[in-house]
Amino acid sequence: MGAWGTGIFDDDLAADVRGDWEDALAGGDSPERATTRLIEDYAEEIAGDPAIAAAFWIALAAVQLDDGELDLDVRDRAIAAIDSGADLERWETDAFDAVDPDEDDGPDDLAERRRVTAELRSRLLRASLADAA
Repeated sequence: MGAWGTGIFDDDLAADVRGDWEDALAGGDSPERATTRLIEDYAEEIAGDPAIAAAFWIALAAVQLDDGELDLDVRDRAIAAIDSGADLERWETDAFDAVDPDEDDGPDDLAERRRVTAELRSRLLRASLADAA
């Protein structure tokens, strides 16, 4: 799974999740059906790999949040993934050396990814509070 930046959708899996979500909705699926379909479609890929699973839940929650269709179970899984730090594995070293071996990007990218996921976590919690009000 390749990553080229620190943004939520700056890796292959997250970009695929976003594309599959958009395709499902464009194809007439309800948000609930699209969620079920993505969970089923990615189940094998995310099984047994905490980093991949974390990236999946974070991406799915982000795309749902952006569309105003945040599922509470998805939100909870994304928050747990962010809290665990499981998705940070790719940023703990020079994660992007395969893209640009001359780029010095290890510790700064880790800090930036932490900031990006912390911001998403805050947005997820704010959306939950707004729904409860």
